[in-house]
Amino acid sequence: MRTDYDAAVLGAGVAGSSLAAMLAARGWVTALMDRQRFPKHKVCGEFLSPESQHILSAMGLRETVQSLEPHRISRIALYLAGGGQVELPLPGTALGVSRYRLDAALHRHAVAEGAFLLQGGTVTAVVPYEHGYILHVRQGRESTEITARAVVAAWGAGGQGRILGRHDHRVDDGSWRKRRSGSAHERGAIGVKSHFAWSAGASSPSDAVELYFFPGGYLGINGIECGHYNMAALLDSEDIPRSHSTVEGMLMEAVSRNPALHSRMVDAQPVHGTESAVAPVHISKHPVPWSVIPHIGDAIGRIPPLCGDGMSMGLRSAQLCAADAHRYLAGEWTYEQWRIAYTQAIYSQFSGPLRWGKVVEGMLRHPAASRLLPGLARLSPRLACKFVEATRLRPG
Repeated sequence: MRTDYDAAVLGAGVAGSSLAAMLAARGWVTALMDRQRFPKHKVCGEFLSPESQHILSAMGLRETVQSLEPHRISRIALYLAGGGQVELPLPGTALGVSRYRLDAALHRHAVAEGAFLLQGGTVTAVVPYEHGYILHVRQGRESTEITARAVVAAWGAGGQGRILGRHDHRVDDGSWRKRRSGSAHERGAIGVKSHFAWSAGASSPSDAVELYFFPGGYLGINGIECGHYNMAALLDSEDIPRSHSTVEGMLMEAVSRNPALHSRMVDAQPVHGTESAVAPVHISKHPVPWSVIPHIGDAIGRIPPLCGDGMSMGLRSAQLCAADAHRYLAGEWTYEQWRIAYTQAIYSQFSGPLRWGKVVEGMLRHPAASRLLPGLARLSPRLACKFVEATRLRPG
């Protein structure tokens, strides 16, 4: 293992892998680090929005993603709790692809660009020193130290804040059930996901990302590779998860709460081994682009899953951070100049989608939505599309 780097990226998801690849391509010695081992299934809508594909093209990854055999998606179908339905076109073609495949492809790309992928090691502390940072890394019973001139947080929402003096609330291995104390606000929601396949000849979901609302949360279905479909749900922690101990049990309880969803799932079978859960899930109103070190992806803030632009925001933040980090590492900017420029860019581009995402989520989950929104969408489809656009990044 190398012991000194120009940059260390903590978290090897979509944002972290992309950033590591871009820094390595610019000639910087870059470590891409994650405490988990890949490939692995993760709670995610597994939906690459139309906006994200402009960024993938700029990164030279469009063909790589197409080689993963993604499912093409062109519209949104909303099934509200009271029975109302709204269909809207997407502003382009989206792609459905599992994180199991996508993360592995992004890792290969980062390594091909020259990044060092370090898996299964837990960073226990990040300590400033004269020339950057010292990272304390534990892998099994062994501990080591590495140094990096710059460190970037790509550890997701909640993440590994304890290494910088903040408590780590993130879990992804089922141990979330042990963390039930505290207020409902502190607990947040619980995210669960699994892949499903439809029986031969059955009416499976088509070219839409389908969103179903019900008492206790909402759930999305969209196609991915291999003819499979991803089902991901955001559930109120004090409702369905209190009476079910498995991901499959929670999803089936959610299915029973929306008649349209129940009908859709009659011929579906779970793909075992694809289940995952994460808690707590806190939806952000405001971005947090910098706290001791720069943040990218969900470490900045989590947009409601129903908006479907999370991976796009992860890719965009990696793009912005790579350009600014390069200037800092090249000696063109001071650390403070990097912080100011990056913070301003993130606030400018992310504040609107995070704020409107929260508003739209609240509207769609409100009981009155079933009565009002279908009629509004029919009367003014352009206005309905504007609400969708407000939750998404502007092309850039």
